[in-house]
Amino acid sequence: KEEPYNILPVGKQVLSSRPVVIGTGPAGLFCGYQLAKLGYRPVLLERGADVDERIRDVEDFWKGGALKADSNVQFGEGGAGTFSDGKLNTLVNDKSGRNREVLRIFTQFGAPENILYDSKPHIGTDILSEVVKNMRCEIIRLGGEVRFHSCAEDFELETEGNDKKLKALIVRDVKTGETYRLPTEIAVLAIGHSARDTFLTLKNLS
Repeated sequence: KEEPYNILPVGKQVLSSRPVVIGTGPAGLFCGYQLAKLGYRPVLLERGADVDERIRDVEDFWKGGALKADSNVQFGEGGAGTFSDGKLNTLVNDKSGRNREVLRIFTQFGAPENILYDSKPHIGTDILSEVVKNMRCEIIRLGGEVRFHSCAEDFELETEGNDKKLKALIVRDVKTGETYRLPTEIAVLAIGHSARDTFLTLKNLS
């Protein structure tokens, strides 16, 4: 029996600032999309480029060009999976219906419907890049914001009793090197496995 996936109920606490999602790989995009649907108007930070610029950077590198540290096969809109030819999980043991919901959303934003019934669903990079772009446009249409070339460099915490609470992120503009303060109470780290500098920053916070 197929079970529809249900999003967790929204909280009741009023936020003083918008939630921030760090990273626009699969986890970041889907998180940003769900938050935008619920009216939270999230800010998505991505150290790399948008998918069109990123494709040009990767193609230039493959032709012998210079490697761009923040816009390559690992970093940029869509995450590393954008260039691994979009191999998707099967629905085996998908008790929550979450995987099925992911595939449904992919089709909503331009993926072929056969991924809903193929035993080994697959989306090519050419289609996946358009799906990623369409998801970003919908997040923006729903009131969210996506900032490219923006790297979360540090976390500003405030001690309240025995707890430390997030007050803001320090964000670096990758192109200019300038930093700015982005107030937020909630940050979702969807940074993937390659953001070693962020992992080191988190280690130093503890």
